Amino acid sequence: MMGKDYIKIGIMNGRLSPPVDNHIQSFPVNAWRNEFQRACDCGFDSIEWVFDLNPNPILQNDGIEEIRSLSKKYNVKVAVVCADYFMQKMLFDVGESDLKQNLTVLKTLIQQCSKIEIAILEIPFVDSSSLKTQSNKDQMISNLQQMVDFANSQNVKITLETDLPPTDFKNLLENFGSHVGANYDTGNSAALGYDVKEELQTLKPWLTNIHIKDRLYGGNTVVFGSGNTDFDLVFSTLAKINYNGQLIIQGAREDQKMIDPQDTCKKYLKFVKNYVAKYNLVTSEHKVSKS
Repeated sequence: MMGKDYIKIGIMNGRLSPPVDNHIQSFPVNAWRNEFQRACDCGFDSIEWVFDLNPNPILQNDGIEEIRSLSKKYNVKVAVVCADYFMQKMLFDVGESDLKQNLTVLKTLIQQCSKIEIAILEIPFVDSSSLKTQSNKDQMISNLQQMVDFANSQNVKITLETDLPPTDFKNLLENFGSHVGANYDTGNSAALGYDVKEELQTLKPWLTNIHIKDRLYGGNTVVFGSGNTDFDLVFSTLAKINYNGQLIIQGAREDQKMIDPQDTCKKYLKFVKNYVAKYNLVTSEHKVSKS
């Protein structure tokens, strides 16, 4: 893969460390510092930071300075924050007092992202925070609108992940114009049985970040290559739509007693790099004009 500037590949925060309380994804409270060196050793370009209910240094200015220092030392950028916090402290279907508190946390998080030059703040609306009804969608749109202009003023792009069918997701995003982006998840798409090409082509104007994982149709996240994600179709379509954003590996954990998390992540990185090279996914600066 030498000689070309391929698109950046990152790892989800926590995947390089043993799980916290057996959760597949949670902020690694005691191991986050070590993940910068581990990511560097594996060859990752970036980390997608997890912000959940656990104590998190990103909320503190001294924590931000430590993150910045480690990022620079190991040349591993924090490119995205995944705000799983709002899957439990939701931005719809909650009382006025709770909503005000949750929006205050969101505003603070936007400010902190801006200080450390994190350009993407991703909010998941899946699983426990899935937008099941039109009322859910209307409330979320109204409540999030309050933060969109502020985020833009801070050079932070709010990016949504949903489990909506592509046309419904597109209709949702159109309420925000170009000010809100879309996060796409290859595994969730496979689990829901959606049409990859239709999704990626429909969401192209908003695509800001992509999670790479494998899942069984109607089932759980599994080891890369053992589920129903059609990686050839995913990467060939990404090439056709000229996607040049981040790819974030969010793979299944393997048996911790048998395999070190870092070894799993190295294996996944090699897997993804092979597809990136196969379909020649390079940055915009290295795309050849067809005119």
